[in-house]
Amino acid sequence: MSEGISKKEQALGRFRAHNGLFSCPVCESTLVTVDSQASLCCENNHCFDLARKGYLNLFLGSQNSQYDKALFSARQKVFAAGIYDPLVSAVAEWIERRGVEAPCILDAGCGEGSLSAMLSAQLGSPVLVGLDIARDGITLATSHQAPVMWLVADLARLPLTSASLDVVLNVLSPANYAEFSRVLKPGGVVIKVLPGEDYLAEIRDRLPGVAAYSNDEVLGKFQDKMEIEDRLHLHYRAQMTDELWKAMVQMTPLSQNRKVQGEIPRSVTIDLHVLEGTVV
Repeated sequence: MSEGISKKEQALGRFRAHNGLFSCPVCESTLVTVDSQASLCCENNHCFDLARKGYLNLFLGSQNSQYDKALFSARQKVFAAGIYDPLVSAVAEWIERRGVEAPCILDAGCGEGSLSAMLSAQLGSPVLVGLDIARDGITLATSHQAPVMWLVADLARLPLTSASLDVVLNVLSPANYAEFSRVLKPGGVVIKVLPGEDYLAEIRDRLPGVAAYSNDEVLGKFQDKMEIEDRLHLHYRAQMTDELWKAMVQMTPLSQNRKVQGEIPRSVTIDLHVLEGTVV
């Protein structure tokens, strides 16, 4: 963080530099920063204040996310340990090959922000928005020292202006393809990451009552809404320590209300399908 400049002031500077990118969740008018106050307002005087930690809350509903602070904290530890480095590198390469200078990217369902922050470092100078409905996740995301604009908002009603984005990332998260299509520029892409059938198999094997996983339904919905331009299958094993295993278990909703049984494995399977699609 720049010396003497608060997170809130830094965030205000980033939002001010991109006036016109965000829209009001109440009336859908364009939001712009307001001089002399840390707020974004629309022409109908709906105003939204930046939080002290530097995020903007544009979610109008009540918070009832199934994911808690402990889950997000565990996920941040797992990313910091390098477990998903191959995924981050692959996504960064796909974005770079598009040849767009300072691409405007939305990480839709960013959780605690690790992927957004790591991409920001690898890509150099993207315009990056990290969005999640869970305020606990976005609050933790602001701990990253990365020039990302963090939003609490709903995928079902993205507070972004139409045709404003080059890339929508949707990593192991629910999707809203109608909204993704609306906010993408012509020729923009959705990069979707979904789990393969072996993803975290060692955790599934140690949880009672967990059925085998199939991504057929999720893949089918993507194929219905998007024209697949490219795909990549990442399948590798990540070495485990006792502490890292604990974080891996804690970060997955699979383990909620269930107790993992058996010995700690020495490695865990990462099985991910990366898809790039354009609007049909």
